[in-house]
Amino acid sequence: MENSQNIKIEEISDIRQSEEWAHCLEIYGWKSFHTSFGSNIEILSTKIGGFVKIQKPKPLGSKELAEIEKICKTNKALFIKIEPHLNQDLKLLKDAKYITSSSMLSPTLTILLDLKKSKEELWKDLSYSAKYSTNRATREGVYVTFVTNPDVQTLEQFHQVYKSTGAVKHFTTMSLNDVKKRVAVFGEQSFLVLCYDKDKQLVGGKLFLAYKGNVWYIFGGTSAEARKKSKAGYALMWESVLYFKNLGYSFLDLEGIYDPRFPKFLASWGGFSHFKERFGGIKVEFPVPRVKYLNPVLKIISKLYGNRISL
Repeated sequence: MENSQNIKIEEISDIRQSEEWAHCLEIYGWKSFHTSFGSNIEILSTKIGGFVKIQKPKPLGSKELAEIEKICKTNKALFIKIEPHLNQDLKLLKDAKYITSSSMLSPTLTILLDLKKSKEELWKDLSYSAKYSTNRATREGVYVTFVTNPDVQTLEQFHQVYKSTGAVKHFTTMSLNDVKKRVAVFGEQSFLVLCYDKDKQLVGGKLFLAYKGNVWYIFGGTSAEARKKSKAGYALMWESVLYFKNLGYSFLDLEGIYDPRFPKFLASWGGFSHFKERFGGIKVEFPVPRVKYLNPVLKIISKLYGNRISL
C-alpha cells in the first residue's frame, strides 16, 4: 500500500515499538528488553512465569526470532505472543512453531488518514453524515482547543469526560494515573484536543500521541448530551485532523475498528467503528497474532485445543 506522496504504510514504525511506550507499560509491571535488531520485547513476570508480548515489530527474521526466544527463556517465559506488522513472513513464524492466536492485544484492523492530502481532499473523504454533523456542531457554537503536553488539572478534567463515556458506552477506561504516565513520558509529543459547547462547558476530548512523524489516536470521549444534540465528536475529530496536518505529520492512525476475525473480543466496537469509518481513510489489516508456547503444559494444551486458547 502506498499513498500519492510515496509514503509507504508498511514502513511506519508502530508506536508500541517506541521507547516511550515501553516506559508507559512500567506502570503495570512490564519490563522491556531489546533485541540487537531493534525490536522491543515486553515481559510481565508472575509467580508462574513470564508473559511476553511483542507488538507490531518491523518484520522479524530467523536470527531475531532465535534471539527473542533466548531472551524469553532466560526470563522464564510461559509463551511468546507476537502481533506481526505488515509484510511479516508468516511462514517463517509457522516454521518457528508459532500458531495463530484467538485473541488480540492491539488493533488488528485500523484506519489511517493520509495527512499529506489537501484540506479539500480530506473533507471530500468524509461521508455525508460526517460533513453534516461537523457543520452542525460548528453552527451550534461548539469549538475546539489544543493542548500540547497538558498539565495535571487539564488531564483530570478530560479524564472525567472520558470515564463517564466509558460507563455509558460500556468500554473499559484507563486510569487517571495511566493517562498521566503517558503524557509525562511522551511530553511534547502528547496532545489533548478538547471540545466545548457554546456555554464553554467541556463536552469531549481526545488524547493523541506522536511518534516518528505520525500520530495515534489513543482514547477519548464525549458527553451523552453532546453526542445527541450537537454532534461535537465530529467537530472534535475533524479539527484534530486539520491540526495534525498543519503540524506536518504524515498519517493519523485512528487506532482500531471492528475486525470480523475477532467477533468474540470486539462485540462492543461497532458504534465507534462506524464513527471512524465516516472519516474515510485507508483500511489497514494486520496479520492475526501468533503465539509460541514455551511451557511444557501449555504446549500440550495447545496441541489439544489449538488456537482456541485465549493468549
